[in-house]
Amino acid sequence: MSDMTSREIVRRTVAHTGAPRHAWNFSDPRYNDISGAPLVRHMPEPPDPCDAWGRHEELIALTGFGGEVRRDRYGNIYGRFNGKTKGECIRGCIVDWEKDFESYCMRMPVPDPAHRETLLKLNLPAADKYILCGFGSIFSALRDARLIANALADTLLEPEYVTAFLDRVADYLCDVLKIAAGTGIDAVMLGDDWGTQEHTFISPGSFASLFAPAYKRVCDTAHDAGMSVFMHSCGKIYEFIPLLIDAGVDVFQFDQPDVYPSERLASEFGNRVCFHCPVDIQRVMPTGDLDFITRRAREMCDIFRASCSGGIIFKDYPSWHDIGVDEAWATAARDAVVANSLL
Repeated sequence: MSDMTSREIVRRTVAHTGAPRHAWNFSDPRYNDISGAPLVRHMPEPPDPCDAWGRHEELIALTGFGGEVRRDRYGNIYGRFNGKTKGECIRGCIVDWEKDFESYCMRMPVPDPAHRETLLKLNLPAADKYILCGFGSIFSALRDARLIANALADTLLEPEYVTAFLDRVADYLCDVLKIAAGTGIDAVMLGDDWGTQEHTFISPGSFASLFAPAYKRVCDTAHDAGMSVFMHSCGKIYEFIPLLIDAGVDVFQFDQPDVYPSERLASEFGNRVCFHCPVDIQRVMPTGDLDFITRRAREMCDIFRASCSGGIIFKDYPSWHDIGVDEAWATAARDAVVANSLL
């Protein structure tokens, strides 16, 4: 299709500067323009026998949970059944803001500055593929430390603590970015689920006053380090998209683009930001209807081609089997995108 490297195709897609085709991030290595790197290494910390999944009696006694449990470095306890998922936080480490907040801050990980030399030795600037690194989260850290019901209530009842918490999280994320600056990493991805199937968890006003400053500080630091910012969110966060664009998010990673739907994303935002999406994992892919799946894949190519001369990086969901999607259905979507990707 083109002599242009995968890296340049993704860079041009993100910047809206004339990629020759849609960019790809598929599990099939023939159709993948993106690679990764180990963004951060932390200074050593004391070992915790409860940091791996298991039947840890002391954690079970605290939670009463009947499955496997583990504890992270902050003291959050996670639970899961049958080893199937990454787990959910079942007991946050900040039970009382006044008593527990400083303890949380003291347990914040410290990025190892020496990791910069490791990244430099990888010679990432010479890579043919676009280097995208998993990064961390802002809201998710609060959601786990307080559990989601408390975290949402805190936005109304404890805004000063929420702001102080987010400042510390942003401090950490910015430290990571400063160490990795100039090592050849193209972009980092934040991961924060902010919506239900209908709307956002909190109002746009609350988001703008409490959370947007932390996102902006992290995005500004990433941009100063020469990196773009991808952001994952599940759910429908339509009202937050302009706020996050203003904060500096360059690419939205949505697994459910048709909750908006894709036509609206492309027409309203496609010239200001890029999208990183599979064919919709809830409304399209689980149907198993190959005609519908391939038709929608072709339509998505056309939608973003017409509205914003590209503006999308097509991808696979990382674990189709976990959401009941047969590999043959995923292959059909992938093949349809590849066949219709020329811009």
